[in-house]
Amino acid sequence: MESYLQILKNNRLKITPRRKAVIDVFMNSGSHMGPYDVYGKLKKNLPTIGLPTVYRILAEFKDTGILVQSLSENRQLRYALCTLPNEHHHHFTCRKCRKVEEVEFCNFKGVSRFVEKNLNARVEAHQLQIEGLCSRCK
Repeated sequence: MESYLQILKNNRLKITPRRKAVIDVFMNSGSHMGPYDVYGKLKKNLPTIGLPTVYRILAEFKDTGILVQSLSENRQLRYALCTLPNEHHHHFTCRKCRKVEEVEFCNFKGVSRFVEKNLNARVEAHQLQIEGLCSRCK
């Protein structure tokens, strides 16, 4: 929890009970969740929290690297806690159990050089969504 709170401080975001509760929900979950899932879990202990607040916190956490965002098969946003928020990496999501694992490998330099050379463009960021079946589900 402390490392995530430090990320909030580093990004000039106040440490509020609602933000702490969102981190706690994800720490106890272990898998991807949609905004409505998070809202449902928070509503039990924070009955005055609204869905727009949940969406705002999820967006803030995505922007700071606390959460990783992906699209489900039905094009719904899903979020999971990132255990390496300060390092460049990607995530693997199991399509069956929804477990998220860190992929500490990125070989994007070749694609970036291709884009810069052939499209005369500058690559500033990228996202890679890796999905499949984890070792337990395959």
